[in-house]
Parts: sequence; C-alpha cells; structure tokens
Amino acid sequence: MDPFRAATLFLCSVTCCCCCWWDLQCVQAAALTPPAAASRANAGAGTANAGLGLHTDGRAHRQIRIKESSPRPGRHRRVAAVTPHEYMMSIYRTYSAAEKLGLNASLFSATKSANTITSFVDRAEDDLLHSYLRKQKYLFDVATLSDKEELVGAELRILRKTPGQFHKTLTGLYHIKLYSCRTEGQSPKLLQSRTLDIYDSSRHRWEVFDVWETLRRLHPAQLCFEFRGTSGKSEHDIDLRRLGFGRKGREPQERALLVVFTKTRKRENLFSEMNEKIKSSEGADEEDKLQFKARRKRRTAFSNRHGKRHGKKSKSRCSKKPLHVNFKELGWDDWIIAPLDYEAYHCEGVCDFPLRSHLEPTNHAIIQTLMNSMDPNSTPPSCCVPTKLSPISILYIDAGNNVVYKQYEDMVVESCGCR
Repeated sequence: MDPFRAATLFLCSVTCCCCCWWDLQCVQAAALTPPAAASRANAGAGTANAGLGLHTDGRAHRQIRIKESSPRPGRHRRVAAVTPHEYMMSIYRTYSAAEKLGLNASLFSATKSANTITSFVDRAEDDLLHSYLRKQKYLFDVATLSDKEELVGAELRILRKTPGQFHKTLTGLYHIKLYSCRTEGQSPKLLQSRTLDIYDSSRHRWEVFDVWETLRRLHPAQLCFEFRGTSGKSEHDIDLRRLGFGRKGREPQERALLVVFTKTRKRENLFSEMNEKIKSSEGADEEDKLQFKARRKRRTAFSNRHGKRHGKKSKSRCSKKPLHVNFKELGWDDWIIAPLDYEAYHCEGVCDFPLRSHLEPTNHAIIQTLMNSMDPNSTPPSCCVPTKLSPISILYIDAGNNVVYKQYEDMVVESCGCR
C-alpha cells in the first residue's frame, strides 16, 4: 500500500471515531448524565426529538405481553402489552453502539454517571367532565425503585403536540407551571415555571422538567405532579388542550414519561432480576404454569445440547472460544427486550507446561502447572478462565412492568488465561 493511500485510510478512521464520539457525548448529556443542569440550561430542546424519532428497527416497537404484577382483589390477572418507549430505545441503541467501540465502561467510570435508567409511564387521565381543562395530574408508580441504588437524576418528559385548530386563536407568550400534588394538610407547591412561545409550535416537542430534588426528598411509592398553563400577562388559566397538552387519544409513545437515573452500588446479576420476575408472577393461573414448564423444558434441552459439546476435554491450548447466547432459547424473551442474543464467548483448553506469556499466568498458576507436569496425580493443572470481561447493555421489563435500561458487567469474555 502506497503512503498516500495509507494516510487517507488513517484519516477516514479518525474521522469516523470522532463522529461516533460526538454523537455519544450528545446523547449522554440528554440520557445518562444527571439531567438537572441540562434541563435548567435548555428546557428540553436538546432532547426534544429523542422520543419521537421512528426507527425501522423491528425491536423498537416490539410488544411484550406480561402479567400484571399487582392485580386488584377479586379480579383475574390480565395480560397487558408493554411497548418500549422510543426514548428508552434510543438510549439502548446509543450505548450499545458505544460498547462496540469500547467506550461505554470508561465513560461510566469517568463521569460517575448512572448505570441504570428506569422509565415510568404516566397512569393518569384528563378529567373530561369539564369542558375547560385548567390542570392535569401526572401520576407515576415508583414503588419498584430500590433504596440500595443511589438516585442521581430524574426528569419528567411531557409531549407538547402542535396545537392544530387552536393555533390561530393563540397569540403571544404563555406560561406552563409544574406543581406538586395537593396532599392532606399541604397545598400544591410550585416546582418549575417556564415561558412557552406558541409561535414555536410547528412541530411536536418534549418539555423536560428536572424533578430529581422532588423525588429525592419525598421518595414516595407514587409520585404525583400537577400541571397548569396561564396566559402571559393576565396569568389566567388556559385550556391545556389549546397549548397541545391534551392526552385524549395519545399513542403509548406519546404519553408522559418519568425517567429516573440511578447508580447501583453493587454488581448486579441477571438472576436477581429473574427472581423478581418469578416473585411477581406468583399465583399465576394454570395457563401460565404450563407456559413456564414449556420454557423450562426448552431451557433444559438447550443446556443439555450445549453442555455435551463443551463437556468434552479439549486438547487445544487455553483460548477464547465462541459462545452464542440466545435469550429466546433460554425463555427470557418475555422480559428482555434487547438484545435478543449476543456473543458471550467462553474459555476452553489446557494449561500445560510451559505456560505461554499471552495467557498472563499468575505466579501461583506457573508453580501449579510446573508441579502438575512433574506429578499429574498429586497436583491438578491450572484452569483456563476469563481474565478480562466487558459489559453489555440490556433493555428489559422489571417486576413493575417498567422498561429499564441497565449496564451489566462481566457479560462478555475479552481474554482468557491460566489461573
């Protein structure tokens, strides 16, 4: 290859890496960094389109049918479809791409940012008994948030749609105000207020409010907000539907979203999540039990098929080998949204004397291998095990039917060695 062609290829590679890094930084500011500063500096403009971009990825709008975790007394458990919000899908796609570039783990440690993001969908409806919609209530069930996780941020995302037929009747500036809900002995408290330019309403826009302090201070099982709109000078209440905040007929992707950013203090594993799902499905009907047995048989067959292959003693030297994990075959596709499969790799092979330097053996492994070469009956050989592991991002549905993004450590084998 001539020097000019080599230099051109090098510059192209550097340009691609810089572009990926720039995109990652932009989404990180909107998604994984505690949103307090971003929300105050820019009232949602930076992430206005993150929740509305429709992608052709088939998994983005995949519905998963799951059981209610807390059925009402006297009612049968019903099947509910959970549609992942596009905002959560965009977070997953961004950080999955970052992992492939080897950037994700370093970014988490450098920014001390969240490694878990939980989304809660608004459960309230507009009061249609009154012709004038002066206020709205937004209600979120946050009972699944754990005290063991550090709360590093929270934001309320409300979609303002184009006013449509009301656009011609609106003039000037308006104010939107977010309050805490009225409780026993306490009036609503103004949390945030901002000016709304009605002329800047030619497209849908997400209004993002920083509610970290409210959630941190109250830490309730249910979080409630009251939302109002007023005219610019008179401060009279205005019909929120005229400003584009009416909720009637909205698609799941358009409902308000509470996004909570937490940092897990300990390493999480998938089995803890699986146990929570099992607990939440206790008391399932006979149909559920039959489905569970079918999944268990499928998992057993899967493990037996692969167990026989890997159970044979390998005569090759210790090295990294393929191990493709399919969550659907494991029966986990009813709660894992993405990825549905990934390459985990595994370590296989013998650690015989002399140990190669690329296997990075410990001094103990070197001595043990030497002893084994002298007398195999007295000392077992050292073991071929992972020496470096990397994380992957997983988007899943928790026991409360909330869509959660989490980075799980030690999911992919990067290198093997003798220990």
